Amino acid sequence: MTRFALLVLWLVLPSILEAQDSSRAACDSAATASNVRRCFEHALQTAERDLQRYVDEARRRAADRALLDSAEVAWRRYRDLACRAAGSQAHRGTTHAPAVLRCLLELTRRRMGEVYRHYLRASDTALPEPES
Repeated sequence: MTRFALLVLWLVLPSILEAQDSSRAACDSAATASNVRRCFEHALQTAERDLQRYVDEARRRAADRALLDSAEVAWRRYRDLACRAAGSQAHRGTTHAPAVLRCLLELTRRRMGEVYRHYLRASDTALPEPES
């Protein structure tokens, strides 16, 4: 069953990762500020689900799961603070939320690549190397 699930994931995830770039362009070209925000919220939810798959796989293979979990908590705190700071440059207008969401999305996608490179590259994982 596990091999089947990994095979399905291996077949489906590349199309998800390819769709991420097109989703960013679609969000940037949305007609209204609320549509931009909703688009980035949806893209972020998808990216966070994808990241969780990579983290779960890394946890299965980690020699020290507690250390990996601590690193993940610290990274999420960094991401949230860094993006809140980046969003503060948008002056609390209609561009504030999209600026924060765009930052969260970019750092989340980058983290997927980091998790892959540091924990999964040398393994026999079915997860593809994400585009950073």
